[in-house]
Amino acid sequence: MFLDPIFHRVDETIEKTTRGASRFTIVFVLVVFALGFAAAAAHAFATAIWGAIAGNLVIAGAFLIAAVIVHIATAARFSALETRAAAAELEAQNRSVLSFVDQLLKSNGDMVKSVESLAPVAAKAVAERVGPHLHLIIGAALGVLVASKLAEKLDRTRAPES
Repeated sequence: MFLDPIFHRVDETIEKTTRGASRFTIVFVLVVFALGFAAAAAHAFATAIWGAIAGNLVIAGAFLIAAVIVHIATAARFSALETRAAAAELEAQNRSVLSFVDQLLKSNGDMVKSVESLAPVAAKAVAERVGPHLHLIIGAALGVLVASKLAEKLDRTRAPES
């Protein structure tokens, strides 16, 4: 069908992203545990050498310096990657949209008729692909609903005037 390659690419992307996210989460949790134990050992060492107050300040300073270094190292790389990716994506979208519009305008109505005939097929394909992830979609919808209700309630709540 007309939409099968698109849905196939979406399925592959979702699978790759899910696998990558789960691997990253496992590695991240293990690294956090390792860093926690390393920080505890460094804290014990620093308090044994310099005392409680100075040892805590040394550990806090080390974490602050590490945070600044990580921020500086990732900020420049992230902004450069983001700019390149956004430009490439915009160019690709413009080309695909322009070619699609060109096909629609040049055709004698066959393209429009074929898109209209594909609507039921596309709806079925979307429903099949949404099925396995329905619990995530419902959870996200409920989360948005609860957040909007909380925001609405907070907007109505006013601080008492003195």
